[in-house]
Amino acid sequence: MALLTSSNSRSKINVILVLFVTFLVYCIYTISYNLPTSTTTTSTNVSQDIAETPIVPAGKPKSNACKTDQVGRNVDPNHTNAHIEFWRHLSEATIQVYRKRWQKFVSSVRRTQIPSNVSGRGIVLVAGNRDTFDRTLTAIKLLRHMHHCRLNIEVWHLSDEQPSEHMRQELESLGATARDLSDPQLVRPIIHRRNADKQFQIKAAAVINSAFKEVLYLDSDNVPAHDPTFLFDITEYKTTGALFWPDFWKTHGENKIFDVLDISCEDEWEQESGQMVIDKEKSWVPLQLAWYMQKHYEIYFQFLNGDKDTFKYAWKALDMPYHMTQAFVGMAGTMVNNRFCGHTMLQYAPASDEDDDTILFVHANLLKITDKKHFIHGDQPEHPWDLAKRSSMSHANTWIKPEFYISTQGQACMDFTHRQGEPDAITEDFDSVLPDFQTNYFKYGGIGGETRS
Repeated sequence: MALLTSSNSRSKINVILVLFVTFLVYCIYTISYNLPTSTTTTSTNVSQDIAETPIVPAGKPKSNACKTDQVGRNVDPNHTNAHIEFWRHLSEATIQVYRKRWQKFVSSVRRTQIPSNVSGRGIVLVAGNRDTFDRTLTAIKLLRHMHHCRLNIEVWHLSDEQPSEHMRQELESLGATARDLSDPQLVRPIIHRRNADKQFQIKAAAVINSAFKEVLYLDSDNVPAHDPTFLFDITEYKTTGALFWPDFWKTHGENKIFDVLDISCEDEWEQESGQMVIDKEKSWVPLQLAWYMQKHYEIYFQFLNGDKDTFKYAWKALDMPYHMTQAFVGMAGTMVNNRFCGHTMLQYAPASDEDDDTILFVHANLLKITDKKHFIHGDQPEHPWDLAKRSSMSHANTWIKPEFYISTQGQACMDFTHRQGEPDAITEDFDSVLPDFQTNYFKYGGIGGETRS
């Protein structure tokens, strides 16, 4: 009987042990299952905040403010019509692939720092193809001789677009340096050109590779109307590290760039990147993301119309601050058959307290593809800028309707329209608004319209 009792006791103890072990395993599994996880793998010398940067599917709360007629009426019709079916048929699986790729790139870039030999402020331009070196030379002459700007200047080019020896000497005499993007010692060298006329991918590379910590970037066909040095000291730039200007267009609500970058779509103007002011130390990571999108142009230029919005959207994707100039872009041009034909963009000084906004940049974006015969009358010299036109209520206003059209003489034109109660436009004599600019532009070798046979 004692032997039986002992055996029963051992059986009960074994059952209790099995139940306890089962319960313990269950608890451990439950706790481990609910712990937070991260998919980012990092090296041991990376700081903790960088090491924990996850690559995750879209999850930010998003605005759908761009999916309205108020945005649709302002989209670039050519770019939208060329790509809208691609946007509509892009799968979520494809979107996630490209979202994870740029996030992975950003995680790697966060481990880098701005080069220690970068310092000071300066102007960066790009040139090389066609007549861009000549246009750049005119802009630099105006900066030096008309505006008395003393900032250092770099002119970047591809390896197969070297300036002539005469051009190189002229640049050096003006305190400007020609620099080759193919130098393998650069942070972001460009060894091979893309198979296209326009090399949009060089813009971010030129800014990144420049010797300046703070950069005013200018397109080769963009001429300052005043000394732009003050831009480096205004509050809007000092507090953000990035100063941008608006374009004529808005981004279509069906554009999948919002999903790829995991950002909200807003009723706002796109960016016109013919001029930018960037503090590379404050903006190193978003600047690298802009470069990444330009490098992978075969993907991102199907969403974005060239390089221009890669900058603003890179800053948005990383939630980095920037200041977009509130004054809306204006136009300069002539009258063609009783209608204004704008062929040049006018960008204004940010945060102007004056009643009239100050024109700061004259960007001849369509002028260079317009036959110069339209601007020569009789024995008079070429005069492409007769009028300047701007919206009467342009500050932070998105109810404006710029419109692209082809004139009866075949010219590419921009004009403001007022079919739905948009604010009136103000038209002024160009030479009165910018005295001596046009005269000095041609005095220093400026190229107006295109010379055609």
